[in-house]
Amino acid sequence: MTTELALWQPDSGQLIPQTAKTPKQIATYAAQLSVKDKNQIVAAFDAGHFEMGMNYLWGKTVTALKKELSTVGVGLLGEMLGKVNVDEDDDVDEILTTRDAIRLAGELGVVSATDALRLQHTYEIVTHFSQLSPDENENEHIDEVEALASLKACIKSVLGRPKVEVAKKFVEFRGALEGETLAADDTRVEMLRGSPYFFCKLTINVLMNAAKRNIGAQLEHALANINVILPAIWEKLRDAERWQVGQTYAETYANGKATSTSGLKSALLKVKGFDYVPENLRSETFIKAAEAVISAHEGLNNFYNEAAPVSNLAKLGSTIPTPALPTCATALLAVCLGNRYGVAWSAQPEAARVLSNLSQDRWQYYLNQVLPSDVRILGKLSDDKPVTNWIELVDKHDLSELQIKHKLVSRLLKAAADNSRSKVKDAASALLQDFYGKTPKKS
Repeated sequence: MTTELALWQPDSGQLIPQTAKTPKQIATYAAQLSVKDKNQIVAAFDAGHFEMGMNYLWGKTVTALKKELSTVGVGLLGEMLGKVNVDEDDDVDEILTTRDAIRLAGELGVVSATDALRLQHTYEIVTHFSQLSPDENENEHIDEVEALASLKACIKSVLGRPKVEVAKKFVEFRGALEGETLAADDTRVEMLRGSPYFFCKLTINVLMNAAKRNIGAQLEHALANINVILPAIWEKLRDAERWQVGQTYAETYANGKATSTSGLKSALLKVKGFDYVPENLRSETFIKAAEAVISAHEGLNNFYNEAAPVSNLAKLGSTIPTPALPTCATALLAVCLGNRYGVAWSAQPEAARVLSNLSQDRWQYYLNQVLPSDVRILGKLSDDKPVTNWIELVDKHDLSELQIKHKLVSRLLKAAADNSRSKVKDAASALLQDFYGKTPKKS
């Protein structure tokens, strides 16, 4: 009998033999492209118009990826992203950014971790060249090696793959959270208790969103399940998710939702969780400001757009409320680590200043309670420039000297202290594998 929820584990994707070296030979394996589409891409590549060919290829890849992701339900995708008021009638293109789609594909097991990384690199190349000014475009070009690598990545991970059934077991479990009342000894509750942390985090997202937006029978089921599931996994939950429960209680109370407030109060009493209920709206202000930083960092022209939201966050005060610390730390670290092309220099002074104001206790809190499931930051530590910036940051703040309970986080900090880029990457990968409960696969 299965004792835990599990992600669908992908195969290695469409294998493209080493003998396929030309654009035409590689494009042969793109099962999801029409003959016309293949011919257009091959013609652009053969003519040396790599930017044109990659833009067309990337458009087809993203469309196919989002279509495949939507099979798990748009509502679930919204919950995975922490977005409220998303339902099945919403357009998946409006819910998912390209970066979100790549990340969720890796989380749900649609593509392997390696393929997700290659897709991310392709996206960054396409985005980088699309943002160049006309003068810069005259001197900067996508070379043939980059273009062929991107063509292989898109076909191997998406366009050459058969349609797959993703995360079926959790999709069914998610439906039960709002469609029926689970008993404390239900096998699904036991499965959740022993599952990777990813599923606990996602379950809290589903239940808290349900408590805020549902009515009638669906709300009754959700509140009953909160009272069953929260005590079952409370000891396993990290502070970020505990604060999320407390914040949801505060929101429903402020909005006069008596039924939801009563159900959440009952659950919090069972776990003695009222220490995690924020006392005022200051935390929400910090969280919204940090979310604006993340949005700018992950959007187009991020090097130009990050400075303003970082400045707004810095102006809110030098002391970040504890409920807002997970989101704020993630936003500031994302800016300081940057991406494979570098950092937004105009945003660095303010972001570094706010991070410098964090006490050792705050750093320990983030490293122990947040970083083990901070996929945004861990995902960055596969690229050389963010890894270099991470090593400098660990040294600047003496993070390797802190008392860290999580063994993999301790390993990550030691690797940085040893100035070993390869070990930093390995440790970050191990943390992601631990979060998702995946077994690394060769690609």
